[in-house]
Amino acid sequence: MAVVLISRGTMSGGRDLAACLSEQLSLRPVSREDLVAVVDAQGGELAKKVVDGLNHATRAYEQFSRLRRSYLILMRSALLEFVREGNVVYHGHAGHLLLPNLSCCLRVRITTTKARRVENAMKRLNLSKEEASEAVLQEDEERVRWARFVYGCDIRDPHLYDAWFSLDRLTVPAICNMIVGALREKEFQHTPQSMEAMANLFLATRVEAALVSDPRTHELEVGARARGGAVVLEGPYLEDAPLAEVMEIVSAVPGVTAVEYEPGCPSSMEFTT
Repeated sequence: MAVVLISRGTMSGGRDLAACLSEQLSLRPVSREDLVAVVDAQGGELAKKVVDGLNHATRAYEQFSRLRRSYLILMRSALLEFVREGNVVYHGHAGHLLLPNLSCCLRVRITTTKARRVENAMKRLNLSKEEASEAVLQEDEERVRWARFVYGCDIRDPHLYDAWFSLDRLTVPAICNMIVGALREKEFQHTPQSMEAMANLFLATRVEAALVSDPRTHELEVGARARGGAVVLEGPYLEDAPLAEVMEIVSAVPGVTAVEYEPGCPSSMEFTT
């Protein structure tokens, strides 16, 4: 029931590490593109608009502020679709920050020297050394800016990870073996408590995703907490038809057995705790 969440720098070997773990532990590799595909299917063009407009974030902050919460909810829902059953290795840039610090998930960062990343970019993208160097630098800057805007943190902060590996001295197989060993430790084993926490988070996120995906409620900031099948909603004061629409949408989410609405500020989504 292993769950590994890999954050990789530009051309740093994250895909190779995911492939190695997939082979050794029969884990299902999942990429950021897989999450976006799920979001596109469930939430239309929302994620695509945010990603495509990344370079204009500083000039269109109000627009991005409106999209940010919905994007995060839908991406968290997509990631939970894959990881809640375990046996998954996710490799991306900052997607590991979508989940709270669930005890069963091992968060890993992999990096390497700029020279090696430039060499990788030259081979994979068929670029000159100068073009590859510029591409790596630009991609690095965009990823750091993206994480700061979306998650409010620096993906280069080592405190965001359980382990940080560098390919300066270690090989991908060596790092892979270390991770396999770590996954055998009790800290990363699924327990009844971790499974319950995962199930509650999944249901609450599915509820929030249903609300932001429905044109009747997508502009409402309504948060959800789940325990078993009982869901508590937190949001603006609603009455009559708007409240009835929210209750109807949430009641239709598979797994929901009871719904309670509490007016007030919704609990903020946690990404790095």
